[in-house]
Amino acid sequence: MLSRRLLPALPALLLAAPARAQPHSRRDPNPDASIEIEQVRVGVLAAGASVGGGRLRFRGEEHRFTVRGIEFGSVGVATLSARGEVFGLRRLEDFPGRYVEQVNPRYRGDGAAGPETRWLRNSAGVGPRLRTERAGGQLRFNEAGVTIELR
Repeated sequence: MLSRRLLPALPALLLAAPARAQPHSRRDPNPDASIEIEQVRVGVLAAGASVGGGRLRFRGEEHRFTVRGIEFGSVGVATLSARGEVFGLRRLEDFPGRYVEQVNPRYRGDGAAGPETRWLRNSAGVGPRLRTERAGGQLRFNEAGVTIELR
């Protein structure tokens, strides 16, 4: 039998229970890991080679990975540096895979394109936010997405 003190609070508890059971629709503002990517491309137009990879810092450990699907540069040497945070990473096994992107370009006051913030997302819900800097050429991700593999 419920005590008389708890009885008035019962309707509020019953109304709050379904809200607590629903998944959160907002993204957790605290990152789960940090990420760095360094790539160098040497070539002429479509012919060339890319070298590099990245590092994921997750739960105090560093994990190296390779990236496929980044296209940048045109003639000569082009470099790409990206740093950022990773959200939604609960297990290391969720990190590798195919990512699709969303672009949010940032512009300087003079109208010239500056650093870009790029969001990627994989099927496990992992979402890196990358701030990219490049020297030489145009940066874009492959239409099929970017594939990340742990080394």
